[in-house]
Parts: sequence; C-alpha cells; structure tokens
Amino acid sequence: MPSPHVLIVGLDGLRPDRVTPERMPTLWRLMQQGVHFRHHRAVFPTATRVNVASLVTGATAGTHGVVNNSLFVPGLFADRAVDLGKYDVVEAANAYFGGRLLCTPSLGEILAAHGQILAALSAGTTGSNRLMHHTVKRQGGLVFSAHGLAPSFPPQEATAILERFGPPPAAGTPDAARLAYLTTVFLEYVFPVHRPRVTILWFSDPDRTYHYCGIGSPAAEEALRAVDTQLGRLLDWLQQPAQREAVNLIVLSDHGHLTVRHKVDVRAALAAAGFAARHGSYEDADIAVVPWCCGALHVRQPRLLPQVATWLLAQPWCGPLFTPGKNAVEGLVPGTFARALVNVEHPRAADLIYVLRSDEAPDAHGVRGGCYDDSYLPLGGSTHGGLSPQELHSLCVAYGPAFREGYASELPSGTFDLMPTVLHLLGYPLPAGIEGRVLHEALATPAAVELPVETRTYTAEAPTPAGRYRQHLTLTRVGTTPYLERAWVEA
Repeated sequence: MPSPHVLIVGLDGLRPDRVTPERMPTLWRLMQQGVHFRHHRAVFPTATRVNVASLVTGATAGTHGVVNNSLFVPGLFADRAVDLGKYDVVEAANAYFGGRLLCTPSLGEILAAHGQILAALSAGTTGSNRLMHHTVKRQGGLVFSAHGLAPSFPPQEATAILERFGPPPAAGTPDAARLAYLTTVFLEYVFPVHRPRVTILWFSDPDRTYHYCGIGSPAAEEALRAVDTQLGRLLDWLQQPAQREAVNLIVLSDHGHLTVRHKVDVRAALAAAGFAARHGSYEDADIAVVPWCCGALHVRQPRLLPQVATWLLAQPWCGPLFTPGKNAVEGLVPGTFARALVNVEHPRAADLIYVLRSDEAPDAHGVRGGCYDDSYLPLGGSTHGGLSPQELHSLCVAYGPAFREGYASELPSGTFDLMPTVLHLLGYPLPAGIEGRVLHEALATPAAVELPVETRTYTAEAPTPAGRYRQHLTLTRVGTTPYLERAWVEA
C-alpha cells in the first residue's frame, strides 16, 4: 500500500564530507539506520534553482528549462537577467512562457491531478520556494516562505501561520532561528492540519552561512549543528507511533561548495579584450553576460562565437567551456564540449557556458577545494555552480517504512531520481519527460533490476595564444541515466 506522506528535507549546500558523528550526530545516525546513497550527484549547473527544478520534475536542466539561477530572456526583461531567486519574477517568467517555465510536469501538478497537495516550506530564496510548486495559485497546495506573507500562498493560510507562530525571525548566519521556526510550522500546523501527500521542507543553511562566512568557519560549524538540531526534532516526530509506518523521509543536499579564492570580472575582462559586453542585456553590446562561477555568454552575432570562445580558452581563470554541439560530445568551437554532454541543451541555454577555474587545494580551514568567483561574495566565503567533485557530490539519505534499513547504496544516484522514486512510492505513474530513474535498490522490497554501470572520461583540446587548452569530463551511466562526476582543465 502506498505511503500516505513523503517528507523531503533539503539541506542547502551541504557537502557530504562535512558530515561527521561529532558535527551532525542525528544525520550521521540517519545515514547508518536508513539508506545512504554514497554516490549522490547534483545536476549541472550546481545551483539551487536548477536542482530544485530537477527535484520536482525528475529531469535535467536541458529538459525542464531552468538552465541556471538566472536566465537571459530579453523578451521579458530587456535591461537585465531574469533572477529566479524572486517569487514575482518566477511568476512573471511562467506567464511569459505560457505556463511552461518548467517544460515538463512537476510534482505539484501531478499530485493535484490525483486530488492531493504538495506543501513547500522554505527559508531559502522566495524564487526557489515558488519553483518547488510554481502552479500553486492554479492547482492548490501550500507554499510558505520564511520571508513572510507576500511570497507565500494561499494568503489565508500564510496569515493563519503568522497569527499563530508570529512573524518569521530575521535571516542570520547561521540561520538557526528561521530553521527552528519552519520546523515548528511543519510539525504543529502544516502536517496536522493539511496532511499533504508530499512536503518539501527547505533549510537555507548551511548554504547561507557558507556563502558569507566560509565553509570551514566557526559560523559554518555552528550552522551544521543548528541544522542537525532540527533534524533531531523531525526524527523524534517520525518515530512516534502515528508516523512510524506512515511517513517516509528523504534528506538531500542540492550541491556542495568551494571556497572563493580569487575574484574576476568577466564582463570587464571581455571589454578590455575589445568585446562589447553588458550584464544581462544586449542593448548596444554584442554579448550579454550572466555572471557567476558558472556563467553564461549570449552572443548576438553567430560569427563572434568562435572569437569569444577562443579568447575564453586562453584565460587563466576559465575552466570547462561548453558551446552548442557539433555532435553529442564536441562543441562547435574546437576545445569546447557540447552543452548536451552536461545536459544543458535547451533553447534558453547560453551560446557559451563557462565554469570558472577551480582547484583541489585546502583553504585556511583545511577544507579542500577553491575557485574563482564573479559575484558579490567575499574572498574566503564559498560558492557553487560548477563541475568540481566538491560541488557535484551531494548528500541523500532515505528513511522510513518504504526503504531498506542500514543500507549503503554504491550505485550512483542524483537529484532528478527523487521525483520518480516518490511517485513510485505513492503508486502514481511516471509522466513523459522524466530522465531520472526509480531508486529500486533502496526500497524495502528491492526489485531485481540489473543495470549496467559505465564510467567514461571525455577530453577536448585546442591551441590558444596562451598555450594548449585541454579539458576533461567524467560521467557515469547507470543504464541510460547519466551522472556527472567531475570536469576540469589541466593547469
């Protein structure tokens, strides 16, 4: 019989190598008692809004269409990029795309078609919260943001929560007070009153604290303890008789982090090289730049694409680089990979997708992995978006009556596998467009499904004025399902 409820807890930005019995005893215990997916992977770009979209659609960016945290859509905003971190921008983008911001059915839509609801509670950005259930206004359900009434829906439910529990606490580093508030809202109101079939409970930490304070900082260590405290409350609740046989828990992180070691202004560098470039807009320029550590260049004139790409390949801060495909592996420009190789082949994708270069060296706190950054974040803070192991390798644990006990899965898994697995638990058919697989190996009664596993490394290279550029990308396929392992450029 299908379980009546699935609780998905998102621990934004948590790297699995930061989980120890001392730092996070509750999560460590869950990893031993439930199913620990030891080789869990984010989708690329390793950004929250991309992976939230993959969580609720079971698809990669090249299928669901959220190709980065911000999109270049000049028909919507002619003077800036479309920042999907804001709920009203998500609504505007969904209207612009005719209700197809997500290009494949999402979890909230599927639950509504079966007369059930999705509840999404989040301390993260209002935009990522709305992406968890972007059709809530049309199809019902509950979206509640720790940012207050305006980004929440329906307003009468948000008002009831605010009247009962008071206003959400202010954001902090660590964000402990808001995490505790959201946990209380779920335990004391959302579940007992609404009993949603699926709830997404999204914690802003450790991501928020990592960004501003650094991944190994004292504040980051405190953030991990605060997250674990709330997991302890949820585990206590799950082990009560009323929930023990009725609720399944999935705990995941959407990506990892790298320490910001160097800064670069890509738009300024383009301008210094003689290219006319603007942030998020063409206006009087030839190139629209959507910056981050995984950035996007939209080139107005196709003839400029090889020139810009060849210039990028020669920059000491440029890591892996992707262009429209010459074939399934090679990009149009020699030395680049095809966008399809990292599952970002979509009409909204940039002409050039670049990842700023990263390294494996330890930072001041002894945490491995650093990178260049093109954002507001401080040196010594941390970021994500690229293809390093530290960003791609994420956490996933499943616990409850539908899952095996004390099992460590050695098969690769990913963000986009969770939606088809949840639908399988609920007894609902999988819609078209799903790219992830049902994680049969983790179920209490595992299906006898033998899937071939193949790992392969691809290489692309080209001469540049600065020397030879040579990049590599490793991915593993389980059956036909691809999981990105890492990509890097030879020093």
